[in-house]
Amino acid sequence: MPYITEHQSAELFMEHDGVEIYHVYRDNDFDQGARTYWFAVHDDGDDDAAHGHHGVFDVRQLPEPPSPPSLNDRPPFIGADDGREAGFATYEDWKNSSEYARRSKLWDAWHEAGETDAIRNKIRYAIDIGVITPTGIAGVPADPDDGYRVW
Repeated sequence: MPYITEHQSAELFMEHDGVEIYHVYRDNDFDQGARTYWFAVHDDGDDDAAHGHHGVFDVRQLPEPPSPPSLNDRPPFIGADDGREAGFATYEDWKNSSEYARRSKLWDAWHEAGETDAIRNKIRYAIDIGVITPTGIAGVPADPDDGYRVW
């Protein structure tokens, strides 16, 4: 059956000091959803570019802002190892505990607002110090096998 592929501009994530930041999409497919930590200074949504190339960047590689919120403010993890560290003999005991429920609620709240606020704060800071500009990402080549770093 014939079909048509149509370009759709990426969704604007934020704007700060005249720099527009757009979402980047997994495999360039809108239906797969926006990546959590990858963004671009253009609206093509292309995730094929390496970090720093063509205005695409991983927010986790940006310099840490001096004021909160920060991506490091995330709640305590809830994996099986974390349950063992909390003193639970089995993962099932851990999953049924009130501590697991408490941490799960913290993660839900983090994903609803905290994480996005921390990402915006990190991007704002990178714009303020000139790492992100309307035309791309500042940086110098690092190890050729490691792509570009922005600091």
